[in-house]
This record gives sequence, C-alpha cells and structure tokens, in this order.
Amino acid sequence: MANEKFNNSKNSIVFKVINKEKNAEILAQVPYMEYLDLAIVFYMVLPGYEFEEEKKAALIFNEIAEVWDVTAADLMEAASVNTPRIMGLKIGGILSTIADYLHDDSFSEIAEIEDESVPLYVATNEMAFNGAAVILYKDMLKAMSAKLKADLFVIPCSVHEVILVKVIKGCQMDTEDLKNMISYVNESSVPENDVLSDSLYYYSRETDSLCIA
Repeated sequence: MANEKFNNSKNSIVFKVINKEKNAEILAQVPYMEYLDLAIVFYMVLPGYEFEEEKKAALIFNEIAEVWDVTAADLMEAASVNTPRIMGLKIGGILSTIADYLHDDSFSEIAEIEDESVPLYVATNEMAFNGAAVILYKDMLKAMSAKLKADLFVIPCSVHEVILVKVIKGCQMDTEDLKNMISYVNESSVPENDVLSDSLYYYSRETDSLCIA
C-alpha cells in the first residue's frame, strides 16, 4: 500500500512514452508499463517547473518507488489524472504548427486556410515537451477520430509530438512507404534520445484501439 510520502507527491507525477527497445538500460532502473512497442515511464514535475527545462522534471527510479511502496500501476493511475491537467493538450494543423514554430504571422494566416485541405494534424502537449504521451490521454484519439469521421494513422515524430493523419476511405496509402519515411526521418533528423519509434500506428474507430499498422 502506498505510504504518506507517495500521497504527498502523487499529484505531481506525470508520464511520458519512450522507445522500449532503445531504452532497455534505463528501463532496468525504473518502474514502467509496456504499450505496443513503447514503454510508459514516470517523472515528477518539480516546484518552479519550466517545461523547456528537463532538469526540472525528475524521473522516478525503482528506489523511489520502493520507498513509496508503489507499483507501476499505481504510478499510472496517478499520472493518468495528472498529465492532462499539468501538461495539457494541443492539436493543430501541420502548417499552422510550422508557422507557430517560425513565429511568422503572414505564414500563419495562409496556414490556417490551407490546413483545412491538408488532413495532417500535430498532437502534443501545451509545452511541446514529452508531448507524444498525449496518445495515452483518455478519449483523445477517439474524439479526434470522431471529429474527422475517420480512422487515424498516428505517425511518431519524436518523444515530443505525433502526427495524426485522417484515413480516407477508398484511398490506398502505401503503409510501407510511410514506415520507410518514419525510419529515414528518425535516422537523419531526430536526435537519438528523442526518437520514439520506427513504427506506424493505426487507430480504429470501431474498436477504439491503437495498434501497430
């Protein structure tokens, strides 16, 4: 049973997703839960937390979990409530997201119009830090799928964000090409510590589930 030390800290516990295979060494030292080819790990948001400063976020190691007398399931229960509350959610059209990154007001106006015809959306948290974990938010993919009236491809950009792609009925998309693109981008453009996965994920409206495509 969790003790008082855990109860005093549990409201600051959040989760993130990382690549399971590439992080075997760290996973031997922390409580985690498996999710597809990923691992869900847990960290604490520290007082005075600035989202762009990773040093203000403390990973929870096995020793801490033992002191708290908690399991990964206990941490997941707390983090499932805290992460959406603390980290928030941000979903935007891919062109608008690029415009925000460039801080280009003129491009932003064009992007907002063009986003309506481009079925690509970037999903992250409010701080774009460990934001790929939003795929774990309760009903997030379900709500996005309902809005678009379609199943979704989920493309892992990095541990910080994913791209949601509307699956268009009758439109054959070569998933092997998408997988090759993901692998190429990870190898050529994403810092090694930020790589999430080379997999392509598929969200089904019918089953309300995410799987590896």
